[in-house]
Amino acid sequence: MTTRIDPHSIPQVALSFMNEDHQEAVNLINSLLIHAEAKDGEKVTETLHAFLKHNAEHFAKEEEAMQQYNFPPYDCHKGEHERVLAELKQEIERWNTCHDFEQIKNYISETVVTWFINHLNTMDTVTAQYIQRFQN
Repeated sequence: MTTRIDPHSIPQVALSFMNEDHQEAVNLINSLLIHAEAKDGEKVTETLHAFLKHNAEHFAKEEEAMQQYNFPPYDCHKGEHERVLAELKQEIERWNTCHDFEQIKNYISETVVTWFINHLNTMDTVTAQYIQRFQN
C-alpha cells in the first residue's frame, strides 16, 4: 500500500488561501492514490483532471498575489508552476494512453508528493512570508 499524506502534517505558510488550497491538494493526492490502489481507472482519470484544474487555479492565485506585491523572484516561482503543470499534463496523457496503475501511483507518491512538500517548505513559504508583510 502506498503511503498517503497526513493532511495535518503538511507545512503551513503565512497566507490562509495558500493553506486552504494546499489542504485541497492533499485531499486530491490521497484520492488519486486510493483510486490507483483500487485500480479504479474512471476515478483516477476524473481525479487527475480535478488535480490539474486545482493546481492551475491555485498557481494562478499565487501568481496574481506575487505580481500584486512585486515579489522579486516571481519569474522563478512562476516558471516552477509552469514546469509542474506541463509535467502533470504529460503524465495525464501517458495515463490516458496506457492506464498503468503502478506508473501513476509511483508518479503521485514519489514525484508529486516529494515536489509538493519541498515546494511548500521553500518557494511557498518565502512567497507567503513576503506577501503577508504587506497585508498587515
